[in-house]
Amino acid sequence: AGRMSAPRTAGMQGAIAGQAVGFGPTDSPGSWSGAGGTPAAGATPGAAPANGPGSLSGAVGIGFRETPPHSQTMTARDALLGSSFSLTGEKDGSGGSMAFWGRAAQGSFDGREGTFSLDGTVTTGMLGADYARGRWLVGLALAQSDGEGDYRDTNIAARAASQDCPAEAAELCRGAVREGDGKVESSLTAALPYGALQVSERLRLWGAAGYGAGEVTLETAMGGSYSADTTWSMAAAGMRGGLLKPGGGGFGLSVLADALWTRTDSEKTGELAASRSETNRLRLGIEGSREFRLESGMLTPRLEFGVRHDGGDADTGFGVEVGGGVSLTARRLGLVLDVSGRALLAHEAEDFRDRGISASLTYDPDPGSKRGASFALRRNLGASATGGLDALFGAEPLSKRAGGRSDGWRAEAAWGLPAFGGRFTGSPFLAWGYSAGARDYDAGWRLEPEAPGAPDLSLALKATRREGADDSIDHGVGIDLTARW
Repeated sequence: AGRMSAPRTAGMQGAIAGQAVGFGPTDSPGSWSGAGGTPAAGATPGAAPANGPGSLSGAVGIGFRETPPHSQTMTARDALLGSSFSLTGEKDGSGGSMAFWGRAAQGSFDGREGTFSLDGTVTTGMLGADYARGRWLVGLALAQSDGEGDYRDTNIAARAASQDCPAEAAELCRGAVREGDGKVESSLTAALPYGALQVSERLRLWGAAGYGAGEVTLETAMGGSYSADTTWSMAAAGMRGGLLKPGGGGFGLSVLADALWTRTDSEKTGELAASRSETNRLRLGIEGSREFRLESGMLTPRLEFGVRHDGGDADTGFGVEVGGGVSLTARRLGLVLDVSGRALLAHEAEDFRDRGISASLTYDPDPGSKRGASFALRRNLGASATGGLDALFGAEPLSKRAGGRSDGWRAEAAWGLPAFGGRFTGSPFLAWGYSAGARDYDAGWRLEPEAPGAPDLSLALKATRREGADDSIDHGVGIDLTARW
């Protein structure tokens, strides 16, 4: 889905071990992603258009903890998961463009059937290429997944150390292991063709399919090892449309819908029974908003409604999410007040609940300029109240997200001053945050272009201090640089 909505601006960009680098479109100038410049999870390379045909950005950060002593190392897997790239070529003679991309992802799984339980992680690397021309986009992705985990059966008692057992398992027997415990490993290589059609200016249809083959291996705690071949298949389709645009004080309406089906099979061997599992997911969401022009500003209420059904052999259930909010802009006072909330009813049979509300107040008397004073205050209660239908449309089952909380306060004050002959604005800022018993203090300086014709160069310097609930203190410093041409 990210590739189908990515812009086709020529250039290259990506991240290496979480450090953003690129020659092409980047995020908005002056954006701060934290020490180290780590992109948000699930962020799509090239998700924001650039002001020009090329850009270069980078970030570096360093941190240390006062007490207790603390150190952190990065594994090869960590570096892989923080790396991605996207390379888009210039348009050819027929007006189409070719793009190559790659990224890595990691997910976790867990399940229980009676006294038997299973959990682990799956790491996937993807390489793909797609071609876009006119209203069409077609592509092919290759994926390599590797999983590992543990299984256990608490209904099987531990083998007594005194019990007789085969000579090859003597050491295991003396360790009093259970026959029902062990490890599972899997690998899968898959190909996934995908495509999208821009039916109209406001409606896009997309589809994807996939097929792969691999192997699963069980290693029992008693020393046995059993393997079987596996196959995997997938089909998905969806649509996204902005049926009405809210511009000019009107009514806005967007619709999102998709369907997903997967199946995994393992063959029968002399030691393992054959298996087949299927999952399916249906999602539908509607977003509506209305702009009311006021004498001194704008009032914009919005409403979101989404339904989701998960079926098959994994998590199942029906979920309904309702969200909404209202935004009030007072131009003369330079104030914007926004209140958002959402409530999630998921897996009604198991009574899951997930609710949240947030409110923010910003002061900027001249939104068209970065000069002068600005202030922002935000309060979150309960689960995340933002994200709208994107939260409902996450890949994770609803039951896995229920109960997450993001309570806290965040405040920031800044003052923009002319710099470098008035061509730029330099803004010192201070920020304070409080959540889950921890306090954050930030201080820094941002440099952004102001006057027409100024180089599109942005720089941010930031120092942080975090006081944890366990009396630990973390300090960090970072630099974020973005240049476009």
